[in-house]
Amino acid sequence: MVDKIRKENRMPYYIFSSNSREREETVKKLLKINQNHDIRRVWAEYNNDRSHESRIKGILSLKCKNTYRGIPGYWVKIESDSNDYGKQTLLYLHNIIGIERINDNVFYPKTALSFKELESEWQKKYRFKNGNQHPESYRIFFKEIKMLMSENQLNNAYYGLILLLQTKSGFLKKYNRYTILEDLAFRLDQEGDFDRAERCLRLQRKVMPDSSFPALNISNLYLLNGMSEKAVRVLRSSLKKHPNDQYLMHNYIMALSNEGNYHLAVATLKKILEKDINNSFYWKLLADLFYETEDLQTAIKCYRKALYGDIEEIQEDIRADIYFGMAACFYETNQYKKAKQYYLKVLKTFPEDHYTLMNVSQICFHHLDEPEEALKYAKIVEEKGSDNGYIHYQLGLIYMALEIREKAKWHLYKARRMIPYFQPVHEALHQLRSLENKTQKLTFDK
Repeated sequence: MVDKIRKENRMPYYIFSSNSREREETVKKLLKINQNHDIRRVWAEYNNDRSHESRIKGILSLKCKNTYRGIPGYWVKIESDSNDYGKQTLLYLHNIIGIERINDNVFYPKTALSFKELESEWQKKYRFKNGNQHPESYRIFFKEIKMLMSENQLNNAYYGLILLLQTKSGFLKKYNRYTILEDLAFRLDQEGDFDRAERCLRLQRKVMPDSSFPALNISNLYLLNGMSEKAVRVLRSSLKKHPNDQYLMHNYIMALSNEGNYHLAVATLKKILEKDINNSFYWKLLADLFYETEDLQTAIKCYRKALYGDIEEIQEDIRADIYFGMAACFYETNQYKKAKQYYLKVLKTFPEDHYTLMNVSQICFHHLDEPEEALKYAKIVEEKGSDNGYIHYQLGLIYMALEIREKAKWHLYKARRMIPYFQPVHEALHQLRSLENKTQKLTFDK
């Protein structure tokens, strides 16, 4: 019982180190271990020794920890004797280690700070200016930056990456760490901080000067923000270095299209296809351009060439896009059976795609006189959790056509609650009431 009470009253302290070497030096100082001794053996013997005579300033044990309150580091957890509530131990730790490395005194930003403030505190914590800093310190700092991002402390994460690049410029090149810059960029853009988002991706270009990924990412940022002209300039330059990069070419064609420069976009793709006639990806891009300019017959021809090219070599989602484009063209040229056929091909790849399911349902109901088929696909959308007014409107119409009026009424009333300003719902309810009144009148007349 006495041992249990002692254990409950132990005062824990956590000491931060930024790398394993620093942690071992800390333990050496605390346990007064001679430089010539095996630190790990002495450390283990100290923790296992139950005689209180050998205790140093009330320290009962020292254990390695990876985090303290979620903060990464090479921590040492110290349990102290409860006789003086750890005051003797704490004073000893202050004198030997310093208060700034103990418990909550260890720096970790909680609010947005300036770069100067953060740099000062992080330099004290990690001692980057020592020049010969241990590689583990940079890895711990990188974990801290990622933790700041997970807490949505984007300002501090941004300045952390700036400092990391200043102190260890090559660190982000390894193990795809550079992707953190694009993650942060798009998070900043979502928060409305476009300037910093752009700077993040420019930094990524400096980190990876020979890669096409930074140009792809920054062009995505420009396209998302309606800056197609900037995207064109970046992509044109990058395509000179990476002429066979299909993703760069995709963004380049999109940017030209957004600028309304369809002639150059079409000419660019035709020139590529002269040398690579079986490239399904580029035939698909060309078909998309003709679809946008409402040249549907030419678009269909290009989609067909995409399907007969190296279709097996391209990604499954791009193949589904080709089928979707074909379906859209057939729908707009009133070829509804073919449109349904190609939408069903899309569903083989994405069986729960709500938009495609609704398209099939509407084609079956409005154009092919297949209300049972229409009901099947609309119910899949509903069962997969799409609770919106338009699906209830569609189901209401189908049940009304199938003369299942109670279900029709239920779905149409629900649609009216969800989309009260959608006039077709009110018209459908009026039609349903007219049918019910007519049925009641016929019954009464009989």
